[in-house]
Amino acid sequence: MLQRLAKPLGRLVVVAPRQQQSGISHQLTLHRPLSWAQPSTDWYWIDGTPADCVRIALTQLEIPFDWVLSGVNDGGNLGADVYVSGTVAAAREACLHGLPSLALSQYRMRYREAFDWSLTEPMLQRVLDTYVVPVPTVPPHETPPLLNVNFPDPASAREPAELIECKLDPNPLPSAYELTDGGYLYNSRYRDRARAEGCDVELCFGGAITVSRL
Repeated sequence: MLQRLAKPLGRLVVVAPRQQQSGISHQLTLHRPLSWAQPSTDWYWIDGTPADCVRIALTQLEIPFDWVLSGVNDGGNLGADVYVSGTVAAAREACLHGLPSLALSQYRMRYREAFDWSLTEPMLQRVLDTYVVPVPTVPPHETPPLLNVNFPDPASAREPAELIECKLDPNPLPSAYELTDGGYLYNSRYRDRARAEGCDVELCFGGAITVSRL
């Protein structure tokens, strides 16, 4: 979906992890070779983390990138999630290399149920039109924009969903665990997390597209 909607903006190069990397944060692979493959033109698989993928793309492919778009993650990356999210880490790595970047995530109230991703498309298109089409000019020695975007569950979103720039929620993630035969098993519901008034968790849960500048 992101690839299709971003393609009209210019040349699009996909560099993605070979395997699922949820919750990997900003881990880098530094002590083994990173294998890779190119299954098609402008499409690469890297046997590493999301941050590895950005580092390889920006330093080894010799392509002049304008933006790095990371996602769309299947699940929210709100508040404290930005510290554990591989999706956000990829965007953050781009920012460290001097490029503007977006981390894009779709919050879902019923994560284990089937999801109609076509409902995300108009919200994603709006974000691309708002932030990516007008390529920002970054003055020398200034940090480029790093934006964390979360789409609300379509069941709670207004039509059209309001787009709000807001702060990250400062509360920790829920920390309920169940003691099993194998040890402590995380047993918290994402939607039960604490939420601060006017911050991204409350606003996204309430039906808004949230944009936080990191």
